[in-house]
Amino acid sequence: MPENVFRWPYGGAGLGGGSGHRVLSDSTLTPSVSPGGRGSFETRSRLSKRRSSGFTLIELLVVISIIALLVSILLPSLSKARMMAKSVKCAANQKNVGTAMALHLLESKGKYPPSYVYPTNSYGAYQLRNQPDNHPDGYMHWSWYLYGKGEANAEAFQCPQMENGGAPRTNPGPDGENWEARQIDQNGDTSANPLEDKQAPRMALTANAAIIPRNKFTTELSEGPRVNVLVSDSEIKRPGSTILITEFNENWVGAGVQEGGGILSKSHRPVNPFYHIGSGTDEYAAAPRTPGFMYGPPEDRVNFGLAPYRVVRNATGLIEGSVGPETNVVGRHHSGGDKIMGGTANFLYVDGHVDRKTILDTMKHQEWGAKYYSITGRNEVLGVRE
Repeated sequence: MPENVFRWPYGGAGLGGGSGHRVLSDSTLTPSVSPGGRGSFETRSRLSKRRSSGFTLIELLVVISIIALLVSILLPSLSKARMMAKSVKCAANQKNVGTAMALHLLESKGKYPPSYVYPTNSYGAYQLRNQPDNHPDGYMHWSWYLYGKGEANAEAFQCPQMENGGAPRTNPGPDGENWEARQIDQNGDTSANPLEDKQAPRMALTANAAIIPRNKFTTELSEGPRVNVLVSDSEIKRPGSTILITEFNENWVGAGVQEGGGILSKSHRPVNPFYHIGSGTDEYAAAPRTPGFMYGPPEDRVNFGLAPYRVVRNATGLIEGSVGPETNVVGRHHSGGDKIMGGTANFLYVDGHVDRKTILDTMKHQEWGAKYYSITGRNEVLGVRE
């Protein structure tokens, strides 16, 4: 039957004959009711065509509002999840460093390395008691004992939570990617040049100076009556509760000092966790036979000299006590903590485990050691038992 032929179910007059067929054009189809009221049908321009449907403006606005609400709920959770993943990665890196340090101790007969020395040539030779004052070959950092020998890769000393993974070397070397804006090296240069420290390119980690000391092994270098000594792992009686390594402040300038027109990175420096009642934060100036090391200055037994996070976050010179004890340079960039003192940092302990907590908690629980092991003279910490 042709496409536009409609079969009428009733014959009779008015249907144009008894053929029972009537040809209807598209334009003549109209709704009608069959005689006797047997049923109804809907006709349109084309019978096969259905009414199209879509969102009204109000419905669309409701959907958009629901999506916006879900995004506002989920984004903070996703942000926290990303931060937590970075914290876990930083902790895993520290764990790898702890494993590499354990291997180093096997090779060094249980002696921890110094935090840095002045090498006597570009190949890294050095003598603890004969170091050139002007150190023309830069610094040799504790990371080199691990990184330079292949026991840990460069990324192990970084933390993805920190910008560019960590603070630059004091002397970043010929690769411009290893330099920071406003940075100068030990010679005052502000751009890439051949002088490069023997140190991992980016340093998120700093050592406990009571175990991994500075290079002050002579009174000429220490400029005081006390000097540094290397520490044996057997000297530390509480390895599970004594910090070996932690993280720098997230902003690298905290581990730097203002010099001339730029900032000189001091990422090779360890953190002195103690205060001496006779010489303050200068551990070398204390009379050798005078005990007096303690956790934080005596006038602050609540925060141990730690400044609020808003003070230290972008401060320069924390590693040299610009706002109080050197412990202010320890990171507070992981989740936890509080709004005033800031967040948490990862801490690697002497026994190799890693824990995340606030720097304030470590001071309260006296987790930096029962002695200033790496310094000569009376080095016990007041009020702490081993």
